[in-house]
Amino acid sequence: VQLRRQLHISAIPVSIVLGAAAGNAAPSAVTAAIKPGLSYATSNILRTGIVCVGAKLSAAQILALGWTTVPAAACSVGAGVTIIPMLAARFGLAPRLGALLACGTSICGVTAISAVAPAIA
Repeated sequence: VQLRRQLHISAIPVSIVLGAAAGNAAPSAVTAAIKPGLSYATSNILRTGIVCVGAKLSAAQILALGWTTVPAAACSVGAGVTIIPMLAARFGLAPRLGALLACGTSICGVTAISAVAPAIA
């Protein structure tokens, strides 16, 4: 299903919201039955999907933007991953939440948060 372009909404957060609503509305027996499949999907399949999304960005596309693109992107991600957890701590947020905010802001948003969340202790 394709979302209308006028909405300017990515399908990823829409699917996450719909999944969260369905998960909270489902009876506990259904939740227990699908838990093994969800665990597998949120670890292996999600990570594979994120690698595939990253692979869409080819070296030719990066070079077409100019050689300064790579260091600029690396500095941007590095600054976000460094500064955002410090700001989160200063505002009294949990370190895990600070790390998730840093990944989401610095890398690619909801997709990065979904992939990193299980790995953060």
